[in-house]
Amino acid sequence: MNPSSNSRFDFDGLAAAYDAWYETDTGRRHDAAQQEIVLTLLPTPTAGKRNLLLDVGCGTGRWSVFFAKQGFEVTGIDIAPQMISTGRARNALHCRFEVADAMRLPFPNGTFDMVAAMATLEFLSDASRACTEMMRCLKRGGWLLIGTLNRLARINRERIAARSEPYVSAHMFTPEELRDLLASFGETNILATAEHESGLGDESGAFIVAVTKKP
Repeated sequence: MNPSSNSRFDFDGLAAAYDAWYETDTGRRHDAAQQEIVLTLLPTPTAGKRNLLLDVGCGTGRWSVFFAKQGFEVTGIDIAPQMISTGRARNALHCRFEVADAMRLPFPNGTFDMVAAMATLEFLSDASRACTEMMRCLKRGGWLLIGTLNRLARINRERIAARSEPYVSAHMFTPEELRDLLASFGETNILATAEHESGLGDESGAFIVAVTKKP
């Protein structure tokens, strides 16, 4: 299956080396910061029931594994087959991976307790349409969790100026733009990471995370 025209960048070519960045000092710092603010916003799974989470644009499955460790039963989807193959090779507990398009999610209405999209929306041709699809797949009272690269952050401005891929192909959001995008779906809470270390930052942090509850 070829990457969809709905994707701004073909990630299949990055699958083999994608996780290597996370083993660098910079990668470890940003990963820790992102996980910290996600944990701050992430609702606690309900005890005694299956807590189903859809990870849209899951890539190699790093976030899928993270969510599974928090107590969710995770389905990860991505348009890039090689990314999905890498995710499956993890053999992670409580995770399964499928090739699918974020614009046409192959799930019935109200299937999941939570839908997450981490560093995904900025690489889609129509983020609003993708959010509508994700909300469709949420149960009433379920949560949409969005993580995205912040266009206001110095590191991301430098990546764009250097014409570095995949960043230059992305449509990065500011916190205000992300709020506006999610406003029609429900009340939204947004946090940003600090620029270069773990912890919460201001709205110029490198990564912004938003959580929206479906009415």
